[in-house]
Amino acid sequence: MFGYRVPAPDQAMLISGGRRGQGGAPFRVVTGHGKFVLPVFRKVRFLTLAMCEAEVEEKCVSRQGITLTVRSVIAFKVGNDTESIVNAGQRFLSDQEQMAVLTGRIFAGHLRSIIGSMTVEEIITERQKLATEVLDTSKAEMAKIGLIVDSLQIQSIDDGDTGYIDAMSAPHKAAIQRQAQIAQAQASQASAEAEQEAARNQAEYARQTAVVQARYSAEVDRAQAEAAQAGPLAEAHAQREV
Repeated sequence: MFGYRVPAPDQAMLISGGRRGQGGAPFRVVTGHGKFVLPVFRKVRFLTLAMCEAEVEEKCVSRQGITLTVRSVIAFKVGNDTESIVNAGQRFLSDQEQMAVLTGRIFAGHLRSIIGSMTVEEIITERQKLATEVLDTSKAEMAKIGLIVDSLQIQSIDDGDTGYIDAMSAPHKAAIQRQAQIAQAQASQASAEAEQEAARNQAEYARQTAVVQARYSAEVDRAQAEAAQAGPLAEAHAQREV
């Protein structure tokens, strides 16, 4: 219908011209339904409410003075309430890609600050704690510009060529290797014992078989001897009877 505009489910429609919006904003906010807009006299623009991502790669210095390169991804969006939409619209409506740029800068600053208060050991072993602290300290600043944060994921932590992280993990790697070697030795020993047990069982079976065969042969020999003796004895007995 001519003059009737409807925002998408993941958009806010901002109408400028005529009366001002909430808090004196230079536009009125419409979400979830359409609205008649007078052509020429009103201007309609749309602000995304969809989930967005900002990637951050920042060089930070730990409490011990170790330089780390931290890579993270922030998932964020414009808040659904009118105040958030107004705050975001006034800052980003003409260039909405700047939301990711500013979000990255905010998180990079807090990331540097918090990592500066932690040791490398804490950063590596308590990565989720680091992410939570950065997220919590950034939320208020993000809310001021109309953005809410869904998640922060720290993807990697690299110390470049310093070798600090490798040196830190060396004892753990050595322990794992020792455990693997011990497990291999135990498996080899168990295999050897099983083979020895099988050989013993086979030898015992052969021995028992030989004993049975010897007994059987002895019984056969005895029976044959008795049969051989029985013939002459019977003949002699018969002659005596005659």
